[in-house]
Amino acid sequence: MVSFHPDSKFLTDFAAGSLPLSEAVCVAAHLEFCGKCRAHVQQLSDVAAQMMVRLDPVVDDNDGFESLMQRIESSDPAPAGQVSNIAAKAAVSATGIPRVVEKLAGGSLQNLNWVKLGKSLRIAPMDIGCKSRQTAIYDIKAGRPMPEHEHRGEEITVLLKGSFSDADGKYVKGDFVVRYAGERHQPTATLDTDCICLVSLEQPVKASSWWYRLMEPFVQYRLSGFSR
Repeated sequence: MVSFHPDSKFLTDFAAGSLPLSEAVCVAAHLEFCGKCRAHVQQLSDVAAQMMVRLDPVVDDNDGFESLMQRIESSDPAPAGQVSNIAAKAAVSATGIPRVVEKLAGGSLQNLNWVKLGKSLRIAPMDIGCKSRQTAIYDIKAGRPMPEHEHRGEEITVLLKGSFSDADGKYVKGDFVVRYAGERHQPTATLDTDCICLVSLEQPVKASSWWYRLMEPFVQYRLSGFSR
């Protein structure tokens, strides 16, 4: 059962079409798992539509968000500020991965370029046209920990498959987890299956291990190279 959700600001900005692309993808992925948040977004969209009827039309020139919506829903894409259609139809694909993620991955996560980091972790950057944040898929091997790390900026994680735990608790498929600058943790995948996550990073993380610190410039080069 999904226990961690976007806060009201995330959902309100998403419904308004004002959420930056990388974060909007994360919210859209969460919505495909969470009926509660889909209903909330639907309600916000309905209220906004009723308010617009009473006001003069306002042009929202948010081309980035509209472009994202066109990539999520190829037919009858929702314009900026109108996501009711997406909220109503949201559902994971037959593979169990949110449709928004599969579409942006070219139909399958296997189509992405994966960078392997030791025995525990591999990362696949996703180029969604957002230059302010890094968006990627993380695959943590079953029973294995990620390197312990500290966050230099905000990180949003949406669990797509499996689960992981850290010192603060356990997180399962569909959970929307936000970490902030200065927080330190070490996610460990549960033993039964690999943990696959959608991650949006404001800044690269700082690894605690000296080995991963030495590898960081190379890793960031590989990730940025695939993202271009």
